[in-house]
Amino acid sequence: MGKLEVGIIGCGNIFNLAHKPALKHMECIKVTACADIDRKRAREGAKFFNARAFQSLDEFFDLDFDVVEILTPTYTHAEIAIKALKAGKHVIVEKPIALTTEEAERMIKTAEKEGLKLFVGQVRRFDKRWVQMKDIIKKRNILPMHIRKTEVQNLPFPAHYWYWDESKSGGVALDLGVHVTDFLCWFFESSPVEVLGVGKAIKEEAKANNTFDHFIMMIKFEGGKTGIAEVSWAYPYPARYGVFYHHVDIIGKNGRIRYTPLDTPVVGVAKANFEMPRFSPLLSTFPDAFERELRHFFDCIKNDTEPAVTAHDALIALKIAEKAKESARKGEVVRL
Repeated sequence: MGKLEVGIIGCGNIFNLAHKPALKHMECIKVTACADIDRKRAREGAKFFNARAFQSLDEFFDLDFDVVEILTPTYTHAEIAIKALKAGKHVIVEKPIALTTEEAERMIKTAEKEGLKLFVGQVRRFDKRWVQMKDIIKKRNILPMHIRKTEVQNLPFPAHYWYWDESKSGGVALDLGVHVTDFLCWFFESSPVEVLGVGKAIKEEAKANNTFDHFIMMIKFEGGKTGIAEVSWAYPYPARYGVFYHHVDIIGKNGRIRYTPLDTPVVGVAKANFEMPRFSPLLSTFPDAFERELRHFFDCIKNDTEPAVTAHDALIALKIAEKAKESARKGEVVRL
């Protein structure tokens, strides 16, 4: 098989910050088309790759290419992915896989029916920090029994932006939460049993949209293992984006691992404004993780092999977050 031909849908933030620079280095693929509802963004994306620009998905899907990357808001994932699969294209979709588990299940069933591959960008699994940590756990036989994982940031977007609309993004528990719930499943290598979710609305943007911007999930896994996932869009920083903060604490039968990123700046820069420099333009992970992720997915297509993170894994991560939101509304533990 020669170069895979790739079409991209969505030329916004995650395209420009992560996928565009990652795809640029790949000799195994050729981007042939870029689509976006914003004509200017579609043209700019297409110009970068010397590809064709589209606003119409019907015209876009008429092209003969191999893979579609879906980099659009969460609430559009299922509809676009199913359309792409029915058009005979393999699909790579950014996390979360979909807005609901029902949508995600339809996507998976469609991929199976069409005999095509569906990949979900749970990029933490390709971040060298967590890969190395996972290797250490195995080599030193740590046997994790309790993990606390924190991912917090300041979401700078105005109240009318789609992230704040829970019917479009799923809120912080789902949008950011699926990174952490997948992380816990990956490290425990066991199935979740039940979850208790607790949410808070701290920023005015969250209150205006009747949604949470700080959320905690307490999750019980098979084998008596427990996980705490804490995610936030309300973490205060003086800069517009500020610094994305990670913390991991793993307690095992044979040891403990703790990670707090020392590469997150602890000092500010005073110019006209006070700023805190970012260790990565993506805040949450290193750019090379996206390149490793995409290379892996393209390799799975070329060699017809199973990916390191499956669509079913992404479905489980979504289900935990979804049930945690249900738990927060009910004020009680929910079975998974």
